[in-house]
Amino acid sequence: MGFDVLMSPENREVGQKLGLATLGMFTMPILTFYLARDYCLGRNFTSPDMWAGGAAIVMTNVIIGIYCYSAYIEDLNDEVAQKKIKNNKNNNDDDQPRVGVWKQRTD
Repeated sequence: MGFDVLMSPENREVGQKLGLATLGMFTMPILTFYLARDYCLGRNFTSPDMWAGGAAIVMTNVIIGIYCYSAYIEDLNDEVAQKKIKNNKNNNDDDQPRVGVWKQRTD
């Protein structure tokens, strides 16, 4: 059930975004640590492991920030699409079931 729900057509974009964020959270801080320690800071730097660890922490926060921003933008795009549907009188969705605020009472 887990991957079936995530990979359904309406959730595919969210699943891809989550997969990329997970891959980034696994690889980027480790790569940042070793690249900063071995190439950027050099051997003559005081406490290169400490500074490389700080760089890895910053990279982790950057990835989390990017993921949160992309989720925020996704919500804004949905709101804009809903406003366009509300303002469009000829949206030709009469064959679709009415739900939520668009539902009409029949009693």
